[in-house]
Amino acid sequence: MAKGQEIRTIVDGSILGGIKIAETTIDLNNGIASYPLFTGISQDVIVEKLVITMPNLVAGGALTSISIETDDVTPQVFIDAVLGAVANLTAEAQLAWVGAVTVHTGAVIQLSILGGATGAAYVCDVEVQYRAVLAGGYLA
Repeated sequence: MAKGQEIRTIVDGSILGGIKIAETTIDLNNGIASYPLFTGISQDVIVEKLVITMPNLVAGGALTSISIETDDVTPQVFIDAVLGAVANLTAEAQLAWVGAVTVHTGAVIQLSILGGATGAAYVCDVEVQYRAVLAGGYLA
């Protein structure tokens, strides 16, 4: 198998247990609430990494902090409000989490905004790296 094919297999996760990557964006210029980022589809997955990257701006407005967690009864926290404090949301900053969290079918990874909106568009990139527990599991 050629090296390019190996990389493609790992990235597209076409084999059970292969690494999959999902990405989305979120604008922090929203009110105090929790906003869905990813949802577990078909089968459970294990999230291994999560990174949120700030735009080339400094966060401001009424925003005090963000957090990223699951919507489970006992939430699994990726980025807590201390790490997600506005002081850490500087231009092009990256907040990252590495570990292992199972996201069940139908469960949501969400971003919570605390304090209020940034007052202007502040669009962040969010990427997760994960593996399907059973064939067919993915995040959307």
